[in-house]
Amino acid sequence: MKSALRIFMLALAVVLLPRLAFASDIAEADSAYSKGDYADAVKLYTRIAGTEGVSSQLLYNTGNAYAKGGDYGHALVYYLRALRLDPSNSQAADNVRYIESKVADSNRTELKGKKLSVEPEGQTFFSSVRSFICRDHLSDTWAVWAVVCFLIFVGCLAVYVFTRNVMARKVGFFGGFIFLGLSLVALVFSFMAASYLTEEGVVTGAKVHLRSEASVNSKENAVALTRGTRLWVLDSFPAGSEHPQWYKVRLNSDFVGWIQTSDFEPVGM
Repeated sequence: MKSALRIFMLALAVVLLPRLAFASDIAEADSAYSKGDYADAVKLYTRIAGTEGVSSQLLYNTGNAYAKGGDYGHALVYYLRALRLDPSNSQAADNVRYIESKVADSNRTELKGKKLSVEPEGQTFFSSVRSFICRDHLSDTWAVWAVVCFLIFVGCLAVYVFTRNVMARKVGFFGGFIFLGLSLVALVFSFMAASYLTEEGVVTGAKVHLRSEASVNSKENAVALTRGTRLWVLDSFPAGSEHPQWYKVRLNSDFVGWIQTSDFEPVGM
């Protein structure tokens, strides 16, 4: 009996100790944040992510620490990463909008009368639909809807096969086709969302000029982009490298060029 109790207590300790250590680490990071030690909070949240893995909430907390420390560039990166894990994280979405509005004002100030646009290109109808499918909803969400619609299809099929009422059979027949089609559509959307890898990134340098080539000696854009500007990634140099030195990026037709990795961080983890 005592032996069994010791085994039980040992197993319980194995299960609980890592969770207690995790809770302790989170409490320490939250305490640093509350005290205004934002750099320490970032280090602690990052360490937790490295040992325990990431979550939308942990990424959101890291973004808050960066934002409070005045680093809107890395803050935006972490808010966007939080949204990639959980598109329903409304707090992260609100903070993204806030930072982008502040950065847009800073970029307009940098124009100093130059006739250029610092507004990101608007989405076309088709790109907005794709964004709704692939970025605003998780692949798992579409998969759940696919299963639900298929189960309803099975129910409609049962009604059609086992019911003699003409109206009920018609409802089962046509309803079955509709829900089978919806199930297939949701399944396709699930695969689309799972394979959606469009890359974007954020300017993390204070004020950065895009360059015409992947070289510090190439011509630079006349207007600098401020920290926190969100850009689409078009290419990298060296091509295919796991650790590129340069990214070719785009804000709009006025701002297309190369940026060094020291001044830019992709959102993808």
